[in-house]
Amino acid sequence: MIKPEIWFTLYTLAKRGALHDTVLLKTSQLGKDMEISQQTASRRISECVEYGFLVRVHTVNGMQLRINGKGREELLKVFSSLEIAFAPPKDEISIQGHIVGGLGEGAYYVEVYRERFRKALGFEPFAGTLNVRVTEEESRKAINRMKHTPPLMVTGFNHEGRTFGDVICYRVKVNDKIEAAIVIAQRTHHSRDILEIIAPVDIRKALKLDDEAEVTLTVVPLHMAI
Repeated sequence: MIKPEIWFTLYTLAKRGALHDTVLLKTSQLGKDMEISQQTASRRISECVEYGFLVRVHTVNGMQLRINGKGREELLKVFSSLEIAFAPPKDEISIQGHIVGGLGEGAYYVEVYRERFRKALGFEPFAGTLNVRVTEEESRKAINRMKHTPPLMVTGFNHEGRTFGDVICYRVKVNDKIEAAIVIAQRTHHSRDILEIIAPVDIRKALKLDDEAEVTLTVVPLHMAI
């Protein structure tokens, strides 16, 4: 997380519209907004520019300022952290999505990581992954909350001349019936809206699911996992 004074400067500029457009501003105006001196406001702007969060152009009437993509990402991190802080700790983390076809590589990678998955998760994984596409905003937020809970880590290794990266695992229950795990590989060909699920059984067959079938993944906190 960046320094509080930096993200607060970005936040103040965002309130003036600098996330979506270029705004014309003087350091005296920014200082008034933030209740700091003009000199401190000028220094904060310079720091934001140096960190690569802000685009600045000097004009005779003031500074043209716009928060760039990197600055937006930093504000989103703060936003996500606040969402998590405001969520009651006992709230269940539930993710909804729809089953989609895979790339056919799941079985290979499950086999390569099989023994490591068994040691980390306590079950022998079925040779394949269930791919779930998440599109709803609430479920995206739930994924973000999940990623702020303690995961199980499968450490990367070398195998037959290839390097296989770390895999982060989160225990889940599929449709409140099957114990499973969301696996997030360090290297993946899937888009960010696809979750890969492994389980000790063929989830599709066990629950009689076809492509586009809706599934619910309920995160199981580590202290509740068997």
